[in-house]
Amino acid sequence: MTRRLPQLAATAVATLLLGSCGTGPTAGSGTSGDRPLLVDETCADLVVVGARGSTQDPDRNLGVGTEVRVTVEELAKLLHRRSDTTVRVDPIRYDSSQTATLAAYQRQVAEGSQLMTRRLEKLERRCPDSRFALVGFSEGAQVVHATAADMPAAVAERVSLVAMMADPRQNPTDAITRYGYASEPVTGSGRLGSGSPIDPDLRRAAISLCVEGDEICNDEGAPGGPPSATHRTFYEKSSTAKVTAKQLDRVLRRNGV
Repeated sequence: MTRRLPQLAATAVATLLLGSCGTGPTAGSGTSGDRPLLVDETCADLVVVGARGSTQDPDRNLGVGTEVRVTVEELAKLLHRRSDTTVRVDPIRYDSSQTATLAAYQRQVAEGSQLMTRRLEKLERRCPDSRFALVGFSEGAQVVHATAADMPAAVAERVSLVAMMADPRQNPTDAITRYGYASEPVTGSGRLGSGSPIDPDLRRAAISLCVEGDEICNDEGAPGGPPSATHRTFYEKSSTAKVTAKQLDRVLRRNGV
């Protein structure tokens, strides 16, 4: 079920991961009760460091892509129902445009992971009372995965959530929470093969989300080709975002947020 990278390289990565971009509108300024849904304070109670998918516009959807934005908005609503937690979205503005070759794609994932690690280290020093959540979709999920596989201990202590939606490097054998939008999680690895295990210090906070029919995170020997409609549209739906947010909220509760 897991493909070797040399086999994948024969198929243009553009046809595998392109189309990750969502079609939803730019985020508005909704509120929850008398409080803003999301705040601009650098040191919010929960800082969501987000990573968008391949080719998604860095100037729309708070810079994190439709799927991450709508999910975080639903998550903020859940948090506001049970606490005074403030939430801020902090986008990682890495280059996610190079999908023509596997090598170019992997380079930008590595760059995104480095940027995310540096951002977290800066926030850890500047915001002593903040907790951090890492959330990414598709290529952005792989950026989150790479970051969480090797994170400085001081930063890891402050991370309460590591959420990977449609991770091309999903590892079904890793000892983290997995969710499949059904009674059981999917069993396949990501299209780029199983990624490195999540840092043991972060397994308590990590969750990988993948729906049946999404070949990017559940390859199952699927042939190469453009991403399916499931991958391109499922996670951005309002109904899906509500379900996803509930799963992420469970992880946050487990980690004291």
